[in-house]
Amino acid sequence: MFCHIDYDKLVQIEGSRLQYLGAYRGLYYTCYPQYAFHVPDGEQSIRITRSPKAQGDNGLRFWLAAELADDWRGRESYLHDYLSGAYFEPIDELTFTDLVATHCSSLVVPPILPLASGQVFLGALLMYSMKTEFFVSAIAEYENEFIHFAWETTA
Repeated sequence: MFCHIDYDKLVQIEGSRLQYLGAYRGLYYTCYPQYAFHVPDGEQSIRITRSPKAQGDNGLRFWLAAELADDWRGRESYLHDYLSGAYFEPIDELTFTDLVATHCSSLVVPPILPLASGQVFLGALLMYSMKTEFFVSAIAEYENEFIHFAWETTA
């Protein structure tokens, strides 16, 4: 998995072009808008982004592409601060799975958990949590794919 230093190095190379790193082969995502929850007034949403691992990627480019799947048009000036403000905190598989299960528990039709059943877990990072924000972002690396989980509320 990548760390904050890897991100800083990429910023030095790419500069202000980070918003153009959203292309990642095989990337797809499932969105759960507020009406996918039992209580839509909670204004929650979830995006689960997945992709086969690209050769030579330690997860950083996948994470950027997953974050850029959220429409940043008109907010590009905030992108670097958002990305550089992430925790980059290593977490174990149980913590990642519990985080996903907790935030998916109020969905009318939750995803099948664990998200990567039968795959070997290699590592995960907590990028944002409810400790300081009203959104959660985490990325996990498995033997064959990366998974990014994002939950937020505007309530």
